[in-house]
Amino acid sequence: MEPFANACVGRRGVLTAGVALLVAVLVTGCETSSTVSTGGPTPVKCVVSLGAPPMMDAGGGSGTLSITTQPECAWDVSTNASWISALAPSSGQGTADVSFRVAPNEGSSVRDGLLVVNGEQARVSQRAPCRYEVGPASQNIGASGGAGSLTITTASECGWTAVVEVGWISLSSPTTGAGSGRVTFSVAPNQGEARSGSIAIANQRPTVTQAGVSVPAPPSPPPACNATISPTSQNIGAAGGAGTSVTVSAGTTCQWTAASNASWIMVTTGATGTGNGTVAFSVAANSGAARTGTLTIAGRAFTVTQAAASLPPSDPTPPPPSPPPPSPPASCTYSISRTTDSVPMQGDNGNVNVSTSNGCSWSAVSNASWITITSGASGTGDGTVRYLVAANVGGARTGTLTIAGHTFTVTQAAIVCSYSISENRFRVSAAAGSGTISVSTSSTCTWTAVSSDSWITVTSGASGTGNGTVTFSYAQNTTGRERRGTLTVAGRNATVEQDER
Repeated sequence: MEPFANACVGRRGVLTAGVALLVAVLVTGCETSSTVSTGGPTPVKCVVSLGAPPMMDAGGGSGTLSITTQPECAWDVSTNASWISALAPSSGQGTADVSFRVAPNEGSSVRDGLLVVNGEQARVSQRAPCRYEVGPASQNIGASGGAGSLTITTASECGWTAVVEVGWISLSSPTTGAGSGRVTFSVAPNQGEARSGSIAIANQRPTVTQAGVSVPAPPSPPPACNATISPTSQNIGAAGGAGTSVTVSAGTTCQWTAASNASWIMVTTGATGTGNGTVAFSVAANSGAARTGTLTIAGRAFTVTQAAASLPPSDPTPPPPSPPPPSPPASCTYSISRTTDSVPMQGDNGNVNVSTSNGCSWSAVSNASWITITSGASGTGDGTVRYLVAANVGGARTGTLTIAGHTFTVTQAAIVCSYSISENRFRVSAAAGSGTISVSTSSTCTWTAVSSDSWITVTSGASGTGNGTVTFSYAQNTTGRERRGTLTVAGRNATVEQDER
């Protein structure tokens, strides 16, 4: 033991754990002390590192979080956001990927949530839904045509497509874009009545109204001719001959005629005239009983009474008394029961009553091709005019009828097109495929279908009139993530959501 004892003289010794007890006994006599290590290898602390999750679309979807750590290190994952769910797996060991789902963002701004793994945090951000302001809501363009523009205000990542719904409006700038922008358009000259159409942008339909070509008003009917005659009757002997001339008094623009209503009376001069004038007539010899006949002069009745032929003296029977002359008709004046009618765009039937004196004739004519008189085109005395208004396939319009010298105005509402589609959301697999959308609208309403994304193609039904079907195809998803695209059909948006591969 001496060598060992000498080894502990004048210095401190450090002994291994294997002989610690023995040394402790042997060195009890040493004046110095020793330090003994009793621990094993120092344990390694488990450290995790997290990948950055992708930016999530406003419509929601699935994402992946990458966890990197040592094989023996256990971990669990949680979230502080109610809109993040379906963590799978929620715990594990070693390096792994955790999938999660994000609900659609119904708010107005980007939102953030956290995924927490063993105290380490990964931020998940989700875009706000796209909202659009398109203005102005309506514009007026003159009949000669011209240009206009629409302003789109939205977030920079939000896409849009502009589609015209009528043939007389054309877009003169790019029809698609992203973020705020401006769409310009031109309007063709209008050769007809006022019309209106829409431009569909981001499911909004600003209206363009164009003035129609001015249609001159129908000419005013001539003023009523209140002509008078003098005298109003004459007596003529049985021998006949020329009668005394009849004087006509009328306005300077008043036209009139003179005609005989009896075969034995003949107008010799003044059969027609304007303003003041004179009518002459002659009467044939009478070989029989006394007789009475009339002339109609400027709408007035002129009565001619002719004596009977002379009877032999032996005939004691006196001739029968002459009947009193008929009263001349009153001057003709006319009125109609109403002067206007408003008709819906699908057309309608209507009628107007004419009031006048017996013997007064009148007529009714249409001044518009889309209004047809079905009965009562002419009449004498009181009567009724019936008409038919055709269905309207364009803008609001106005037409007239001239009835018994009065103007009757018909106003018809413009056609209003409304549209609906059978499906506005499609959930499809990552493989390529196709789908269909049915369009429902009125038989005269036009529409178009366009895709806002390169991986979605309209294969048939890019445009149509009335009800129709749109067929589209979508390519295989090779992006490694879920994606969304949009079709704009008849101004309505249909979303295609395709699973990740």
